[in-house]
Amino acid sequence: MIRGSCLCGVIAYEVEPLAGKIFNCHCSQCRKAHGAAFATQAFADGKTLKFLKGEELLKEYSGHSGMRAFCSVCGSRLMNYAPDKSLYLSVALSCVDDEDGQPYAGKPVAHAFVDSKAAWHTPNDDIPSYPGIPDGALD
Repeated sequence: MIRGSCLCGVIAYEVEPLAGKIFNCHCSQCRKAHGAAFATQAFADGKTLKFLKGEELLKEYSGHSGMRAFCSVCGSRLMNYAPDKSLYLSVALSCVDDEDGQPYAGKPVAHAFVDSKAAWHTPNDDIPSYPGIPDGALD
């Protein structure tokens, strides 16, 4: 299990991440929602999502690719999911909290949606890049 929270701390959750399912998403929606070149998202088992506090403060934006959830107090982007959370759930890795002073050890395995990346950004590390979401990402 990993735990996450928003910037102001009024929302906290825990969820079971899926091994090897962490992606840097370069799609225009993630870039705009996060105000960054890409968003690092950890896919998780939607059935394991449990809010520890503040669920009533979670707000949703319905986009063409599902729901984007954020804190209504501080605006932190926390997670994306299908309307029923069974097809997919991903959490913003930037909002995952340290466990006992140790950072979460998950690392991105690929860049996704690089066909729509920002023109001014070039991924420059040793993980593969895909034009869309990698095959098997939602399995």
